Amino acid sequence: MKRTTLYTALASALLLPSLYAHAGPQAQVVCAYNHTLGDDAIMMYGHANQAMLHDFFGNTHTDAFSDYASLRKQPETTCDNKADGSAYWAPSMRLPDGTVVQPAYQKTYYQASNVDQYPLNPFPAGLALLAGDHHGSAPNSRITFLCGNGKGYTNKIGEVCGLRKAKDAVQFNIGIQFPNCWDGIHLKPHHGMANATYDVKGQCPSGYPVKIPTVNMNVAYVLHDITSLDTAKAQLSLDPVMNGDAREERWGSLYTAHADFLNGWYEDSARFMTELCMNQSMDCGTNVAYSYSKALANVWVSSETPTTPAPAPQTLLVQDNWKNGGRTRNSETMSLVKFKIPALPEGQDPSQFKYRVRIYGGKVEANGADQIFFYPASNDWDPATVTWKKRPSCSYNSDAILYLNNSREYRMLDVDKAVRKALAAGKTEISWYIGGDRQGNHYQFNPANSKESLVLMVVGYKKTPEI
Repeated sequence: MKRTTLYTALASALLLPSLYAHAGPQAQVVCAYNHTLGDDAIMMYGHANQAMLHDFFGNTHTDAFSDYASLRKQPETTCDNKADGSAYWAPSMRLPDGTVVQPAYQKTYYQASNVDQYPLNPFPAGLALLAGDHHGSAPNSRITFLCGNGKGYTNKIGEVCGLRKAKDAVQFNIGIQFPNCWDGIHLKPHHGMANATYDVKGQCPSGYPVKIPTVNMNVAYVLHDITSLDTAKAQLSLDPVMNGDAREERWGSLYTAHADFLNGWYEDSARFMTELCMNQSMDCGTNVAYSYSKALANVWVSSETPTTPAPAPQTLLVQDNWKNGGRTRNSETMSLVKFKIPALPEGQDPSQFKYRVRIYGGKVEANGADQIFFYPASNDWDPATVTWKKRPSCSYNSDAILYLNNSREYRMLDVDKAVRKALAAGKTEISWYIGGDRQGNHYQFNPANSKESLVLMVVGYKKTPEI
């Protein structure tokens, strides 16, 4: 079973230079190497030990029989974001002396461009993508090489990598950019048929109309046992010659570099990455939620308008002053927010997950940064009728503190302790008052119905690999 026609189709697609600084929104994961098998669940599904040697990252159970259901059923991962149960694999590398080496990790950037004009769609469950050409014999603008001590990224082999620093290691990276326009029909490519191609200046061609995040995978080899690496002489695994069950390995130049991606992101996470993050021109970084809920309700209440409700605010307002006679002697404006509590993942270590609030806004005055407070509130309030005089009780013992300046931007607030306490008490919802800095300054935040949203999210992290 060969990939020749498919990879040739991908390699000859309309190409854009890959050696430019990415200026659009993105997210990222780092995934340690886990295992090596002669398996390929995309092009040789069910044929164990019949494919070229591949190094696997991410989902620790990936083999020839992997699909979305199996990845989500056993989501253990080497990636630093536990919402990513995806499988990533690339051919094994052999040094010029014949030694087959293991990679250290891979770092994948999920990227986008021109999202205002051409927004992203979430990865469909189980989408499989291929990139590169395992019959390649010349530079490919979707494949890059990098020496850790060298001159930067290049599409050409031949550079000799030296030590990153004295008495350290040789680091060599291979970057693989995947297609980002899906045909909307086929979850997997087939022999002679690609299910995805590349955009042109952010726009997808008519035969592949569904724009998805660009998967930019960078495989890193950290080699402690050598002092230099001639990239013209390093090799990558190719399809073996099979004599019954016996394998005769074959090898090609670095121009045969390619990789496979089998989406295993939790569906809420894939949606969060695109709709609540990258399509809003936000860099998610590592803050892609495992699950989340938008605010069920949000209002502001003020002692200056004690009987006036504000059920659909355009802006959430906050201001108070505890000086000059104390809080009760001065005007006070607080915002009330209520969330449904998203559940923690079943069957996973709860200590590796945290609850956070993501909120967009900042201080009005440009007189430096200050801290504001999230005070616990009861859930028995209705945004249509709540007023300052008919507000739920408020404890001025804060659950969390947010330190912020006058930049209007996304803010992340750790509320893990408070949410777990609410869960332990059998609650399914949680509310907070957002109170000011007690100095009289003003703060404004975007409400839940804005494009920036207002969300309570579950995020899960592991220790990233040592690099």
